[in-house]
Amino acid sequence: MQKFSNIKPKTDFIPDENDIEWSNDHISIIKHEEGTFVKEADFVVCIIYLIEESQFILRNEYIPTFDYVDGQEYHITVLSGTMKQDESPERSLLREIEEEAGIVIRPDFKIEFMKPLFVSKGHASKYHPTIITLTERDYHEVAAKGDGSKIEKMSQTVKLDIKYINSVNTSDLITDYMIEKFKDYINVK
Repeated sequence: MQKFSNIKPKTDFIPDENDIEWSNDHISIIKHEEGTFVKEADFVVCIIYLIEESQFILRNEYIPTFDYVDGQEYHITVLSGTMKQDESPERSLLREIEEEAGIVIRPDFKIEFMKPLFVSKGHASKYHPTIITLTERDYHEVAAKGDGSKIEKMSQTVKLDIKYINSVNTSDLITDYMIEKFKDYINVK
């Protein structure tokens, strides 16, 4: 058995053209060895903590996928977005935060990401999670313009008081994971 300390991940994933079963501009279905899996761009996900206001930021998001399955249109999610090709996680996150929350973080602010996590066993994409604590001097607010999509226009960013952290009703694993990490971060059980 190979020692865990000797396992080293590849840095870039480029599918072999012969392995692609189906593809469009956003997603690929890839057959590799005895398995078939989904490949999309990687994602950035975060919770912003406005420490002086004792508030954290989430999204009340229209999610067609969830609506299709359970008939509920809106779900509470973390701030998130798809990384563009050749875009670093940090650059992607700064873009998404401005688009979705209208928050522009000062240029010298250091963002530290947790370990990237695969979306699932059947998905080759990864989440790049982070919790960002901001003081008033770390950012300024602008109008959140979204990415121009209909779905983004139907969604909104919300600031919640920290006292409501245990009342957040999550619908997806990454939001639940991030809420639990955030509770650990602020030492709330």
